[in-house]
Amino acid sequence: GGLRVGASHHLARSLSSVPTAAEKTVWVTFSNKAGERKRVPALAGQTLYEVAVANEVIVGDLYTCHVILDPDSYEAHGKPLLEEEEELENIEDVTPTSRLASFIQLSPEVPETRVALTDVREFHNT
Repeated sequence: GGLRVGASHHLARSLSSVPTAAEKTVWVTFSNKAGERKRVPALAGQTLYEVAVANEVIVGDLYTCHVILDPDSYEAHGKPLLEEEEELENIEDVTPTSRLASFIQLSPEVPETRVALTDVREFHNT
């Protein structure tokens, strides 16, 4: 079938260039310190940062988008690259499963990614 009505041009382009990977839906659950959860569908190939922005989850900008993956999700996504590790060194309260959302590319092999946001303000502008 064709694209759903309302799909963006960007989505149309990525679907035509890599039809198999892009059509694979994966799920991301964001949670914050207030205990709120938001589970959203995403396309394999998107970054966690893109998914957050598309779903109005505030994670910071490209180099401050510190998130904490649950241990299973952290293992499933492979190790951070050197560039990301260097950025993480600049961030306070880094944990063993900390990542930058802009460096995590969602994969069809990882159907579910669980992400903890590092600040309550992510869902509330308080």
